[in-house]
Amino acid sequence: MISMSTIVSNEARTSNVSSIHMRIVDCTPTQLGALLARFDEPHSPCWPYQKWPRDDFDGPIQVGTEGGHGATRYRVEQYQPDKGVLFRFISPDGYEGVHGFLIYPYMQEKTLLIHFTHLYLRRSHYLIWHCCTRWVHDALICDLLDGVELCLTGVVVHPRRWKWRVYFIRHVLGGVRLLFGKFKSRSKKNECL
Repeated sequence: MISMSTIVSNEARTSNVSSIHMRIVDCTPTQLGALLARFDEPHSPCWPYQKWPRDDFDGPIQVGTEGGHGATRYRVEQYQPDKGVLFRFISPDGYEGVHGFLIYPYMQEKTLLIHFTHLYLRRSHYLIWHCCTRWVHDALICDLLDGVELCLTGVVVHPRRWKWRVYFIRHVLGGVRLLFGKFKSRSKKNECL
């Protein structure tokens, strides 16, 4: 079996979009891995469900499980509880690549958590990513990392604040969803990233 790190490196070389977020958390890799194992739970401490539509999986996190949020769907390709999880995008069409988490021991009783996304996007998706998706994606991941840190340590050392673009994009998307009646708009005040 090819290691997660090798797959991530290979995907990074062929992607036209890469996003990497890192957080050093005051815990062991085993503690962090146990928390990530709960990623699929309805009120998972990993997923900032108070602010974002939650990830929904067809079973517990294990190889072959499918899930995602909205039109973005992915399958668990590799999973090692104290090393990380690798998801491969299966939709929408035009999304080719991976995302996931890598867990590394870091100094004494600390752990480095990396979230990565490496995608090869077709032209229209590429433009949408750089105009809209990127900003919202970054805000979601920073909210997720803040939640992980808070759950494991009781405090977020450097909480992230949302950029103005995130508020604007969410406002516009909320209006579009109301017009088409597909989703309820959520207008909660967000204070992270």
